[in-house]
Amino acid sequence: MNFEINKTHLFGDICKSIETKGWVDIENEYYNFLLPSIKGSEYKDPAILNEELDFIKDKLIEYLTYIEKKEEDSHIYDSDFDIKITGPINKQEVSIKAIEYYNNLNEQNLRNEDEYYNAKKIIEQKPIKPKSIMLLIFNYTKTADLYRSDNFKVNHIHGNLENPNSVIFGYGDELDLNYKELSRLNDNEYLRNIKSIKYLESSNYRDVLSFIESDQYQIYIMGHSCGNSDRTLLNTLFEHNNCVSIKPFYYKSPNGKDNYLDIIQNISRNFTDMKLMRDRVVNKTYCEPLPQKRRNKRPTI
Repeated sequence: MNFEINKTHLFGDICKSIETKGWVDIENEYYNFLLPSIKGSEYKDPAILNEELDFIKDKLIEYLTYIEKKEEDSHIYDSDFDIKITGPINKQEVSIKAIEYYNNLNEQNLRNEDEYYNAKKIIEQKPIKPKSIMLLIFNYTKTADLYRSDNFKVNHIHGNLENPNSVIFGYGDELDLNYKELSRLNDNEYLRNIKSIKYLESSNYRDVLSFIESDQYQIYIMGHSCGNSDRTLLNTLFEHNNCVSIKPFYYKSPNGKDNYLDIIQNISRNFTDMKLMRDRVVNKTYCEPLPQKRRNKRPTI
Protein backbone atom coordinates (compact mmCIF):
# COMPACT_ATOMS: atom_id res chain seq x y z
CA MET A 1 0.00 0.00 0.00
CA ASN A 2 1.45 3.37 -1.03
CA PHE A 3 0.90 6.82 0.44
CA GLU A 4 1.60 10.06 -1.38
CA ILE A 5 2.32 13.11 0.79
CA ASN A 6 3.43 16.54 -0.39
CA LYS A 7 6.31 17.75 1.76
CA THR A 8 5.41 20.79 3.86
CA HIS A 9 7.39 22.57 6.58
CA LEU A 10 5.89 20.33 9.27
CA PHE A 11 6.15 17.10 7.32
CA GLY A 12 9.65 18.01 6.12
CA ASP A 13 10.79 18.43 9.70
CA ILE A 14 9.18 15.10 10.64
CA CYS A 15 11.04 13.33 7.81
CA LYS A 16 14.32 14.97 8.86
CA SER A 17 13.87 13.77 12.45
CA ILE A 18 13.17 10.24 11.27
CA GLU A 19 16.32 10.28 9.13
CA THR A 20 18.55 11.58 11.92
CA LYS A 21 17.02 9.97 15.02
CA GLY A 22 15.07 7.02 13.63
CA TRP A 23 11.83 8.21 15.26
CA VAL A 24 9.81 11.35 15.82
CA ASP A 25 7.15 12.68 18.20
CA ILE A 26 4.84 14.25 15.62
CA GLU A 27 2.68 15.95 18.23
CA ASN A 28 5.73 17.57 19.81
CA GLU A 29 6.97 18.76 16.40
CA TYR A 30 3.54 20.29 15.75
CA TYR A 31 3.68 22.21 19.03
CA ASN A 32 7.19 23.47 18.28
CA PHE A 33 5.94 24.88 14.98
CA LEU A 34 2.86 26.35 16.64
CA LEU A 35 4.98 28.45 19.02
CA PRO A 36 7.19 30.12 16.40
CA SER A 37 4.02 31.02 14.49
CA ILE A 38 3.35 33.54 17.26
CA LYS A 39 6.53 35.29 16.22
CA GLY A 40 5.75 34.96 12.51
CA SER A 41 8.28 32.45 11.19
CA GLU A 42 7.26 29.50 8.94
CA TYR A 43 3.57 29.69 9.84
CA LYS A 44 2.22 33.19 10.13
CA ASP A 45 -1.29 31.73 10.15
CA PRO A 46 -1.88 28.85 12.64
CA ALA A 47 -4.82 27.69 10.50
CA ILE A 48 -2.37 26.59 7.79
CA LEU A 49 -0.37 24.56 10.32
CA ASN A 50 -3.59 22.97 11.59
CA GLU A 51 -4.56 22.02 8.03
CA GLU A 52 -1.21 20.26 7.65
CA LEU A 53 -1.66 18.42 10.93
CA ASP A 54 -5.17 17.37 9.87
CA PHE A 55 -3.72 15.99 6.66
CA ILE A 56 -1.07 14.01 8.55
CA LYS A 57 -3.72 12.79 11.00
CA ASP A 58 -5.93 11.56 8.15
CA LYS A 59 -3.00 9.67 6.62
CA LEU A 60 -2.13 8.19 10.01
CA ILE A 61 -5.71 6.97 10.47
CA GLU A 62 -5.67 5.54 6.96
CA TYR A 63 -2.39 3.71 7.60
CA LEU A 64 -3.36 2.36 11.04
CA THR A 65 -6.72 1.18 9.69
CA TYR A 66 -4.89 -0.70 6.95
CA ILE A 67 -2.50 -2.30 9.47
CA GLU A 68 -5.28 -3.18 11.89
CA LYS A 69 -7.34 -4.80 9.15
CA LYS A 70 -4.37 -7.01 8.28
CA GLU A 71 -4.12 -8.09 11.93
CA GLU A 72 -7.84 -8.42 12.67
CA ASP A 73 -7.62 -12.21 13.04
CA SER A 74 -4.77 -11.94 15.54
CA HIS A 75 -5.17 -12.44 19.23
CA ILE A 76 -2.58 -11.58 21.86
CA TYR A 77 -4.44 -12.38 25.05
CA ASP A 78 -2.06 -14.08 27.42
CA SER A 79 -2.93 -15.38 30.86
CA ASP A 80 0.53 -14.45 32.21
CA PHE A 81 0.03 -10.88 31.04
CA ASP A 82 -3.44 -10.85 32.58
CA ILE A 83 -1.97 -12.01 35.88
CA LYS A 84 0.53 -9.13 35.85
CA ILE A 85 -2.21 -6.56 35.38
CA THR A 86 -4.65 -8.06 37.84
CA GLY A 87 -1.96 -9.08 40.31
CA PRO A 88 -1.74 -7.69 43.84
CA ILE A 89 -0.05 -4.46 44.91
CA ASN A 90 2.81 -5.15 47.31
CA LYS A 91 4.00 -2.89 50.11
CA GLN A 92 7.36 -2.38 48.38
CA GLU A 93 5.50 -0.72 45.48
CA VAL A 94 3.53 1.72 47.64
CA SER A 95 4.87 5.22 48.24
CA ILE A 96 6.15 6.11 51.72
CA LYS A 97 3.68 8.97 51.90
CA ALA A 98 0.79 6.58 51.27
CA ILE A 99 2.05 4.15 53.91
CA GLU A 100 2.27 7.00 56.43
CA TYR A 101 -1.31 7.91 55.58
CA TYR A 102 -2.42 4.32 56.14
CA ASN A 103 -0.62 4.19 59.48
CA ASN A 104 -2.51 7.27 60.65
CA LEU A 105 -5.93 6.09 59.54
CA ASN A 106 -8.71 6.21 62.10
CA GLU A 107 -12.48 6.41 62.07
CA GLN A 108 -12.39 10.18 61.68
CA ASN A 109 -10.38 10.32 58.45
CA LEU A 110 -11.56 7.03 56.96
CA ARG A 111 -13.09 7.58 53.53
CA ASN A 112 -14.62 4.14 53.07
CA GLU A 113 -14.52 0.61 54.43
CA ASP A 114 -12.34 -0.66 51.58
CA GLU A 115 -9.71 1.90 52.49
CA TYR A 116 -9.52 0.50 56.01
CA TYR A 117 -8.96 -3.07 54.81
CA ASN A 118 -6.39 -1.91 52.24
CA ALA A 119 -4.56 0.03 54.95
CA LYS A 120 -4.55 -2.96 57.24
CA LYS A 121 -3.08 -5.18 54.53
CA ILE A 122 -0.39 -2.64 53.67
CA ILE A 123 0.62 -2.21 57.30
CA GLU A 124 0.73 -5.98 57.77
CA GLN A 125 2.73 -6.25 54.51
CA LYS A 126 0.03 -8.25 52.77
CA PRO A 127 -0.66 -7.71 49.05
CA ILE A 128 -3.77 -5.80 47.93
CA LYS A 129 -5.87 -7.17 45.08
CA PRO A 130 -7.32 -4.34 42.94
CA LYS A 131 -11.12 -4.37 42.93
CA SER A 132 -11.36 -2.55 39.59
CA ILE A 133 -9.00 -1.86 36.69
CA MET A 134 -9.14 0.75 33.96
CA LEU A 135 -7.16 0.12 30.79
CA LEU A 136 -6.37 3.66 29.60
CA ILE A 137 -5.42 3.44 25.93
CA PHE A 138 -3.45 6.31 24.41
CA ASN A 139 -3.30 5.11 20.81
CA TYR A 140 -6.20 4.56 18.41
CA THR A 141 -6.06 0.84 17.67
CA LYS A 142 -7.61 -2.26 19.20
CA THR A 143 -4.20 -3.76 20.06
CA ALA A 144 -4.40 -3.05 23.79
CA ASP A 145 -8.01 -4.32 23.89
CA LEU A 146 -6.73 -7.74 22.89
CA TYR A 147 -4.78 -7.95 26.14
CA ARG A 148 -7.78 -7.35 28.30
CA SER A 149 -10.03 -9.74 30.15
CA ASP A 150 -13.59 -9.10 31.30
CA ASN A 151 -12.20 -7.58 34.50
CA PHE A 152 -11.05 -4.38 32.77
CA LYS A 153 -12.78 -1.11 32.03
CA VAL A 154 -11.48 0.14 28.68
CA ASN A 155 -11.06 3.85 27.96
CA HIS A 156 -9.86 5.01 24.55
CA ILE A 157 -8.95 8.47 25.85
CA HIS A 158 -7.77 9.63 22.40
CA GLY A 159 -10.53 8.04 20.37
CA ASN A 160 -10.43 5.04 18.06
CA LEU A 161 -10.16 4.14 14.39
CA GLU A 162 -13.75 2.92 14.19
CA ASN A 163 -14.84 6.52 14.71
CA PRO A 164 -12.23 8.73 12.94
CA ASN A 165 -13.98 11.89 14.15
CA SER A 166 -13.19 10.85 17.72
CA VAL A 167 -9.41 10.75 17.16
CA ILE A 168 -7.52 13.33 19.23
CA PHE A 169 -4.18 14.19 17.68
CA GLY A 170 -2.42 17.31 18.91
CA TYR A 171 -0.65 18.48 22.03
CA GLY A 172 -1.47 18.41 25.73
CA ASP A 173 0.94 20.33 27.94
CA GLU A 174 -0.73 23.13 29.86
CA LEU A 175 2.25 23.16 32.23
CA ASP A 176 4.49 24.51 29.49
CA LEU A 177 5.19 28.21 30.02
CA ASN A 178 4.48 28.98 26.36
CA TYR A 179 0.95 27.60 26.65
CA LYS A 180 -0.15 30.67 28.60
CA GLU A 181 1.05 32.82 25.73
CA LEU A 182 -1.03 30.76 23.30
CA SER A 183 -4.14 30.93 25.47
CA ARG A 184 -3.92 34.71 25.73
CA LEU A 185 -4.09 35.12 21.96
CA ASN A 186 -7.51 35.98 20.59
CA ASP A 187 -7.37 33.26 17.94
CA ASN A 188 -8.94 29.87 18.56
CA GLU A 189 -6.79 28.27 15.85
CA TYR A 190 -3.92 28.20 18.34
CA LEU A 191 -6.01 26.01 20.65
CA ARG A 192 -7.80 23.86 18.06
CA ASN A 193 -5.59 20.79 18.62
CA ILE A 194 -4.87 21.16 22.33
CA LYS A 195 -5.80 17.81 23.89
CA SER A 196 -7.16 19.13 27.18
CA ILE A 197 -9.79 21.05 25.21
CA LYS A 198 -10.53 18.22 22.78
CA TYR A 199 -11.17 15.90 25.75
CA LEU A 200 -14.44 17.74 26.34
CA GLU A 201 -15.90 16.35 23.11
CA SER A 202 -16.52 13.00 24.80
CA SER A 203 -17.05 11.55 28.28
CA ASN A 204 -13.72 9.66 28.30
CA TYR A 205 -11.82 12.23 30.35
CA ARG A 206 -14.66 12.54 32.86
CA ASP A 207 -14.67 8.75 33.20
CA VAL A 208 -10.96 8.86 34.07
CA LEU A 209 -11.58 11.51 36.72
CA SER A 210 -14.45 9.49 38.17
CA PHE A 211 -12.22 6.41 38.37
CA ILE A 212 -9.29 8.09 40.14
CA GLU A 213 -11.60 9.89 42.57
CA SER A 214 -13.32 6.65 43.59
CA ASP A 215 -10.42 5.02 45.48
CA GLN A 216 -6.64 4.71 45.82
CA TYR A 217 -4.98 3.42 42.68
CA GLN A 218 -1.65 2.22 41.32
CA ILE A 219 -0.55 3.13 37.78
CA TYR A 220 1.04 0.55 35.49
CA ILE A 221 2.83 2.05 32.47
CA MET A 222 3.07 -0.30 29.50
CA GLY A 223 4.34 0.90 26.15
CA HIS A 224 3.83 4.62 26.81
CA SER A 225 6.86 6.91 26.59
CA CYS A 226 5.26 9.45 28.99
CA GLY A 227 6.36 12.28 26.71
CA ASN A 228 5.27 15.90 27.07
CA SER A 229 2.50 15.64 24.48
CA ASP A 230 0.33 13.98 27.17
CA ARG A 231 1.70 15.96 30.10
CA THR A 232 -1.59 17.55 31.21
CA LEU A 233 -3.35 14.21 31.67
CA LEU A 234 -0.33 12.40 33.08
CA ASN A 235 0.26 15.14 35.65
CA THR A 236 -3.35 14.78 36.79
CA LEU A 237 -2.91 11.02 37.21
CA PHE A 238 0.57 11.09 38.74
CA GLU A 239 0.05 13.82 41.36
CA HIS A 240 -3.50 12.95 42.43
CA ASN A 241 -3.87 12.26 46.17
CA ASN A 242 -5.28 8.78 45.49
CA CYS A 243 -2.23 7.65 43.52
CA VAL A 244 -0.20 5.28 45.70
CA SER A 245 2.54 4.50 43.16
CA ILE A 246 3.60 4.44 39.51
CA LYS A 247 5.08 1.20 38.19
CA PRO A 248 6.69 1.29 34.73
CA PHE A 249 7.16 -1.89 32.73
CA TYR A 250 10.30 -1.35 30.65
CA TYR A 251 11.50 -2.84 27.38
CA LYS A 252 14.52 -5.14 27.61
CA SER A 253 16.41 -5.86 24.40
CA PRO A 254 18.10 -9.20 23.62
CA ASN A 255 21.51 -7.69 24.45
CA GLY A 256 20.35 -7.02 28.01
CA LYS A 257 19.92 -3.24 27.74
CA ASP A 258 16.65 -1.68 28.83
CA ASN A 259 14.87 1.70 28.74
CA TYR A 260 13.84 1.92 32.41
CA LEU A 261 15.86 5.10 32.96
CA ASP A 262 14.45 6.71 29.79
CA ILE A 263 10.90 6.12 31.00
CA ILE A 264 11.71 7.50 34.46
CA GLN A 265 13.25 10.62 32.97
CA ASN A 266 10.09 11.22 30.94
CA ILE A 267 7.88 10.51 33.95
CA SER A 268 9.77 13.12 35.96
CA ARG A 269 8.83 15.84 33.45
CA ASN A 270 5.16 15.21 34.21
CA PHE A 271 5.62 16.13 37.88
CA THR A 272 5.68 19.58 39.43
CA ASP A 273 6.80 18.09 42.78
CA MET A 274 10.04 16.13 42.33
CA LYS A 275 10.06 14.88 45.92
CA LEU A 276 6.66 13.34 45.28
CA MET A 277 7.95 11.83 42.04
CA ARG A 278 10.83 10.06 43.78
CA ASP A 279 8.43 8.66 46.36
CA ARG A 280 5.75 7.45 43.98
CA VAL A 281 7.77 5.89 41.16
CA VAL A 282 8.53 2.24 41.89
CA ASN A 283 12.27 1.62 41.80
CA LYS A 284 13.73 -0.77 39.27
CA THR A 285 14.23 -3.52 41.87
CA TYR A 286 10.48 -4.12 41.96
CA CYS A 287 9.76 -3.43 38.27
CA GLU A 288 10.05 -5.89 35.40
CA PRO A 289 10.28 -6.02 31.61
CA LEU A 290 7.14 -5.69 29.53
CA PRO A 291 6.11 -9.14 28.27
CA GLN A 292 6.80 -9.65 24.57
CA LYS A 293 4.43 -12.13 22.99
CA ARG A 294 3.95 -13.17 19.41
CA ARG A 295 0.49 -12.85 17.99
CA ASN A 296 -1.53 -16.02 17.67
CA LYS A 297 -4.67 -16.70 15.72
CA ARG A 298 -7.76 -15.81 17.71
CA PRO A 299 -9.07 -19.00 19.34
CA THR A 300 -12.55 -20.22 18.45
CA ILE A 301 -15.01 -20.87 21.24
